[in-house]
Amino acid sequence: MKVIRLDSLESALVELKKLSLAKELKSNGKWEANRVFLHCAQSIDYSISGYPKNKPILIQKTIGRLVLNKFLSQGYMSHNLSDPIPGAPILESQKDFHPALDTLISSIDRFLQWDKKLSPHFVYGDVEKKDYNRIHAMHIADHLSEIDILS
Repeated sequence: MKVIRLDSLESALVELKKLSLAKELKSNGKWEANRVFLHCAQSIDYSISGYPKNKPILIQKTIGRLVLNKFLSQGYMSHNLSDPIPGAPILESQKDFHPALDTLISSIDRFLQWDKKLSPHFVYGDVEKKDYNRIHAMHIADHLSEIDILS
């Protein structure tokens, strides 16, 4: 598995636009590329609209805060890449990844333009926009580590 590091959604957009030029992508994980892109888009969208199912406040304020601070201080995230967002709809796999990639890019654009309060993360609790920006980028990078361009 290759290592990808992204420190902002702006840097993620650069990587994603490179992938948009590919004809075919290969996932080395359990999810096909389209499902990876839709999962990352879900996470970004839920930071605006609210996550469907949250961990208890006590978890968010203790373990969740510790995990968030660990990821932010080390500059990357490592998590189970086949765990769906709790309560989120099941994402279907599709061969054509381009529509899902477009969805992710649109979600990033919407997040970057968002100027209202963001919703608490389902594990981390309240997160400032600058930290959400970084954590979303790290989330995307962790998933992109399983994606290769074939052609």
